Amino acid sequence: GAPGGAAGGNPFGGAAAGGGGNPFGGMGGNPFGGGGGGMDDAMKAAQQAMSNPKVMAVIQKAQKNPKVMAAVQECMGNPMAMTKYMSDPEVGPILKELQDAMM
Repeated sequence: GAPGGAAGGNPFGGAAAGGGGNPFGGMGGNPFGGGGGGMDDAMKAAQQAMSNPKVMAVIQKAQKNPKVMAAVQECMGNPMAMTKYMSDPEVGPILKELQDAMM
């Protein structure tokens, strides 16, 4: 499981995936529900990604598989995590699609 409770150490604010049409269950227009200093650039990138229809389409596809969605969320919070999922037959293709959509 993820360390910490809501917002504290959890980049997704602890809300359930898919809450209120927002795949990351964020709050107040921020798809990741807050975050400390130094996260600003990541937040901007995340918000830009969320406003990209191609990215949203991939996220919606990922939501159909809880394992894939969990991996996508982990990678959004920690881009270094992508390396461990790229070889996964279920998760890898979705992450690749997500990267392509963000380019």
